[in-house]
Amino acid sequence: MADITGKLEHDAAAPLTNSFREIITKAVCGTGKNYFKYTEVLAIPVGRTPSSILGSSVTRLKLTEPLITETAGDGTKNVRVSGTFDINVWYAYNDDQATDVAKETVKFTEVIPISNVSENILGQVDARAVLIKSPQCHKTVITVNNQIQADIELGIYAEIVGETKVFVQVYSETEDE
Repeated sequence: MADITGKLEHDAAAPLTNSFREIITKAVCGTGKNYFKYTEVLAIPVGRTPSSILGSSVTRLKLTEPLITETAGDGTKNVRVSGTFDINVWYAYNDDQATDVAKETVKFTEVIPISNVSENILGQVDARAVLIKSPQCHKTVITVNNQIQADIELGIYAEIVGETKVFVQVYSETEDE
């Protein structure tokens, strides 16, 4: 049994012997992260000329199941992540006399390079991806063509998980007879 500091407790009369064992376990075998920027132009109904931007938000981010890909030639592993998110921009038109919300669904596919991939992977591997920076509208402007342009940034962390071999030290009690 271990004490609160993690040190093994043992009876002083029973000496410990140690050895190593090889264990096959699932582990993270490579990781990568990347930040992506998107510039989107939102559709405005005909006859409405935006006069000011009142607010913007990004909602409903959905990531699909990531896929592992290899770069042709050098064997570099990547994780391909796809998904969607909605951009909502609240704007005023008619010289700030009326307001509306422009909405756009953005589909994306990005490739994240994986570094430090373990050479000891056994069998099948899986990929996982998680959001490390929620999508945010950094800049929303009215263009010279009277359209609304939004700049969005998001961050994704990806990892490859597979079975691998690890060596662990095993402590066992020996009995004096």
